[in-house]
Amino acid sequence: MVFKRRNKRKTLRNLKEFFLPEKGWRRALEYLSHRIRRLPDTPHRIALGLGCGVLASFTPFFGLHFLVGALLAYIVRANIFAAILGTFFGNPITFPFMVAISIRIGNLVLGKVIEPGGKIISNSWGQETGLSSFGIFKDFLLKVYSENFIPYALGGLICGFLMAFIIYFLSKPLIFTYQRRKRRRHGQ
Repeated sequence: MVFKRRNKRKTLRNLKEFFLPEKGWRRALEYLSHRIRRLPDTPHRIALGLGCGVLASFTPFFGLHFLVGALLAYIVRANIFAAILGTFFGNPITFPFMVAISIRIGNLVLGKVIEPGGKIISNSWGQETGLSSFGIFKDFLLKVYSENFIPYALGGLICGFLMAFIIYFLSKPLIFTYQRRKRRRHGQ
């Protein structure tokens, strides 16, 4: 392959590069913007793909955001590569904010009242889980599932749809303008 590395990188080096790119975050973002602008598809499909990727990055399925974004893009007939690039909206810098906001909104929608310190005061379901026939493990799973996963999934969908619409409506005219200028420059 023409663009293959001579010396293969070590796993720890790749992990470090994931969190701190060698050339800096600005260069990484510039590269992503060039890749998005050069996609050979309609502005609608590219912008829709970006929106699908952003929506996928708000889901609680860490490690599967690429697959979720690609699947969403396939379902709505958007650009799959743009969806994969859109999942980079969720990164180590933005994830703490995305998770905190998603869980807070999910708890508000579910009717859970939250103190400023983050402790849940009451549950709209009105029941406490006690020891059951399945034991402590079942109670632990139910508690984690109801206190974290459900609010995160619900709040993530709400925030994700909101951000997906914003990204779609911001990126579509930019991509359209870029493609039109590019066609004019090349005399097409």
